Amino acid sequence: MTLLSGLLFAILSLTIFAWWGSNTLFHPPKMLPLAIRPDRFGLPYEDVSFITEDGLRITGWLIACAGKPTDRTILLCHGWGDNKGDLLQRVHFLAQSSNLFLFDSRSHGDSEGTITTDGWLEARDLDAALAFLTKERSAWAGRLGVFGLSMGAVMAVRGMAAHPELRCGAFEAPFRTFNEVVARYAWNSFRLPAFPFAWAILMMVRLRLGTDIEPMSPLYHLSALGGRPKLFIAGERDRLMPLEEQRSLHAQSPEPKDLYVVPGAPHGRCWELGGEAYRRRLLAFFDERL
Repeated sequence: MTLLSGLLFAILSLTIFAWWGSNTLFHPPKMLPLAIRPDRFGLPYEDVSFITEDGLRITGWLIACAGKPTDRTILLCHGWGDNKGDLLQRVHFLAQSSNLFLFDSRSHGDSEGTITTDGWLEARDLDAALAFLTKERSAWAGRLGVFGLSMGAVMAVRGMAAHPELRCGAFEAPFRTFNEVVARYAWNSFRLPAFPFAWAILMMVRLRLGTDIEPMSPLYHLSALGGRPKLFIAGERDRLMPLEEQRSLHAQSPEPKDLYVVPGAPHGRCWELGGEAYRRRLLAFFDERL
């Protein structure tokens, strides 16, 4: 094999890998089925749907506060490959004192869509959910908060930055920047270095989407959260969204803010390992801040 043919083979192989890597982002390999519904927790609910600015039908649940009627509502954003039912089992207890609005992000659960973008296009889903709630359930929109997990936390940070009517936000395990999380996923899953592998995937993502996702990263939206209360939740043993990154996001956010670290928790397991302490902490945050 000549030097030139070897170089061409390497370029072709890297291009194929980058296409595969971008497909992994666009189509999560472990999509959870929508098997959990509010009646499992004794919560009456209403099925709703609404249309995003780019024409996708998004499905959701409206769950009224289990206590007395209230204008307090929490919008809830699930993670990559998850759905609104999976998120509900983690935070259904929030219905004790607030209305809940859960929805499936595009290409997840019952919602329309063909790709997921780890928070970039999904920001439109949150925009549409907020517009729907304000128009169709104005009595619920007096005091609004947001909670997000992983990809949902990225959506929540960006959504809170874009919508001043969101009074407070709880963000569990967001990534700091898109470029960093792609590089970390490549290393954690396949022990591939950032260059050239993560670099090639990022280039392919930009090429296929026609834009750079990096600017939607939470790091660049923290200042816009201003003086609204923020709670960052981190798993002590999270390898995908490491504790040091959560500390960094917390440190760079304006006051008021707090950081809750769940001992021993890996990614997505704070609710399980945190147990009653996790429930009390999240309930108290929204009870006090809304």
